[in-house]
Amino acid sequence: MTTTRLPKTITAGALLATPIPPVKWIIPGLLPAGLAIFAGPSKAGKSWLTLWLCLQISQGKSVWGREIEPRTVLYFSLEDTLGRLQERLYQLVDAEEDPERLILQTESHGIGQGLEEQIVSFIHTYPDISLIVIDTLQKVRKGDQNGSMYANDYRDIGALKELADKYGICILLVHHLRKQSSSDPYDQISGSTGIMGVADTTWLMHRQRMSKTATIRVIGRDMDEKMLHIREENCVWTLDEEETAEQQALKAIPDYLWKVADYIDSVG
Repeated sequence: MTTTRLPKTITAGALLATPIPPVKWIIPGLLPAGLAIFAGPSKAGKSWLTLWLCLQISQGKSVWGREIEPRTVLYFSLEDTLGRLQERLYQLVDAEEDPERLILQTESHGIGQGLEEQIVSFIHTYPDISLIVIDTLQKVRKGDQNGSMYANDYRDIGALKELADKYGICILLVHHLRKQSSSDPYDQISGSTGIMGVADTTWLMHRQRMSKTATIRVIGRDMDEKMLHIREENCVWTLDEEETAEQQALKAIPDYLWKVADYIDSVG
């Protein structure tokens, strides 16, 4: 379950000659092992989407056209009751299915107050675990007012990243966005830049209230940026379109600029 550890100091030549294990993907091309943030507006459907993803991964079912290896998943649904989770599962799970690899938990300790030990205990109990979701991040923060917001964010998120890296799993933190807009969409993540600074992968969800469609901007250390256009149908989010960063950049160029460019090219 643990990852291959290199020595703390190594020469560049030795590193070039050392075989490094490939990236471990929980969702190929979208969610690797490590610390991940899934941020979006309040009441945007993050919990529904997260529960569906947990079900798909635990049962080895495809996610948006990507094949998944079935693994145990632990979902800390800290803003829900077991009754509410049961109602959602009734809408997401077929009668003949038995998603026994999805472990649900509605209570947890805080970061630095027993959560890390709780996670390690689950990992030892379920050695094939690949994903742990904490919904929401704020529920496991202890609200320490000492030090700067950046330092507190970096310390708390860093403690969970250390566990993810040590055991070769993904820990996904569901989080909120600020209400004020920003020219950089990632600046809308609630808290300081320390949160995204620690994260290996960030999912940023945007959805207009009551809309059936949404977008998820995906960025990470192990992948190029992507934009997912998704649609909600019967409580399940399906993929309409997936764009690369290059495709997004081309789409952002107004049509009249292409016409001007074509004209300049035609006249030399």
